[in-house]
Amino acid sequence: MEEKLLEEISSSLKERVFFAARDGMSLTLYALLYEKNNEEIDDLLNNDVCCDGVKCTPLIAAARHGREGAVRILLEKFRPPVRLETEGTVKFDEYVIEGATALWCAAGAGHLGIVKRLVRAGANVNHATKTLSTPLRAACFDGRLDIVKYLVRHGADIHKANKYNNTCLMIASYKGHLDVVQFLLESGARVDERALCGATALHFAAECGHAAVVCALIDHGAKILTNENGMTPLQCAAERARASVVEFLAARPEVTRAQAVEAYELLGASFANDKEYYCIRMAYQYLHRAMAMRYDTRYGLLLKKPAPPIPAYDNWKESTTLEDVERLQGNAHALHMEGLTVRERILGRSCPDLPHPVVFRGAVFADEARFDRCLALWRHALQLRQENSVFVVKDLLRFAQVFSQMIHIGIELPLDQVCFVLEACAEELKRGVERLKKPPPNHDPEGLTEEYESNVRTGLYLVSVAARLLESSIKSEVAQNIRRAVFHLRGARLRSGQTLLHLAVDRRTPVDDFHTSDVCQSVTCVMILY
Repeated sequence: MEEKLLEEISSSLKERVFFAARDGMSLTLYALLYEKNNEEIDDLLNNDVCCDGVKCTPLIAAARHGREGAVRILLEKFRPPVRLETEGTVKFDEYVIEGATALWCAAGAGHLGIVKRLVRAGANVNHATKTLSTPLRAACFDGRLDIVKYLVRHGADIHKANKYNNTCLMIASYKGHLDVVQFLLESGARVDERALCGATALHFAAECGHAAVVCALIDHGAKILTNENGMTPLQCAAERARASVVEFLAARPEVTRAQAVEAYELLGASFANDKEYYCIRMAYQYLHRAMAMRYDTRYGLLLKKPAPPIPAYDNWKESTTLEDVERLQGNAHALHMEGLTVRERILGRSCPDLPHPVVFRGAVFADEARFDRCLALWRHALQLRQENSVFVVKDLLRFAQVFSQMIHIGIELPLDQVCFVLEACAEELKRGVERLKKPPPNHDPEGLTEEYESNVRTGLYLVSVAARLLESSIKSEVAQNIRRAVFHLRGARLRSGQTLLHLAVDRRTPVDDFHTSDVCQSVTCVMILY
């Protein structure tokens, strides 16, 4: 009993010390520690305290929250035994950072005074987190040139990359911190270093629309290279509707006329269907400009070779002449389909960015209750992603929701689409099991498990939809196809061991609240799983 009481007192004191440091109560912090011996202080200051998803020492907490007075007390009065290189788990916005030191936290949170104190006390300026992020990278992310300069002057390695081989120059370029980019370049940063995805700093700046950073990188000799998907910075900018960057790069002497034409076509196509930068006027303007360049007789004709029509895009035939493009003006639907067709021709089916606007255009159709067009586009996007082994957890849930919405408002479901999605779900669950057995590089096993279990629950929603169809009068052949598709889902189970049948009869099973709750009440659902 006495032992337990002593443990509780010790735990309470640890928490009081931790919160005093975190909240900047320097005098309280000192008062709690000054009469303790070194062994007690070591226990209080060098062991983690868990609070709100954070697990770290008092020094790390004080550094993270900018409590310079508390940091000074700890460094000047209690070092040793306080340790500078102890790692903790902290939160920065929506990110959880594992393996962060006090210096990393101070640099990432922009506390220059604390950075200086820690470095003067002997903190390792290159001590990286679990993902190999250094204090310098944290400062580059936040755009703190003063901290970046101080760390570099005190030995920070500007070439040290994280686990994805993403460098400080890349993150500064991605965030658009021009002054940091210029300093790193002047300090000898390798301008054409590649991340594991094959992208350079120029790719990151271009796709985010940071024209001034793009210009600075080019001025320091950056080359226009391709990433692992075969895309140049010019194409990345066009795909993201970054007009100013496209204008700058397309005019570069190393860019051919054909490359410039395709960049303007891709830019116009992206404006036609981009969720964030949608602009039908700009879509027409750049598609027209690209076609005019193709027929500029001063430089010779560049005739277009259109791809075969795609059913999901209304079998749209891509424009091949200036007159064709001019007929699109004022016709939003035509420009939407032209844009999707152009994007697929230029980017190719294997490009991971291709499906996003397809999904967006489908969502617009769903909002207009044009479900046939919505389902055709979403099916195409799902096929593209599964062809390229991209996770489709959101795609499957999206189908379950729209099917449930259609049932809710009394619209007949297309049976072939339901069967297709059931089969796609079964395939994704099969792939999920394989991923769990052999996790792909750079994928967290816990995250893979959560994705798999999300797909299992979505499978239940889809089975509930199928059950509703079986309750109606449908042909026996169609019913057999649905039952066959459901059969392939029956073996799926959560880590708890629950199968779809268990979930179907368990009241505690969470149900998505976007109309799926309306259909997840069917006895037939249990019957076809039994």
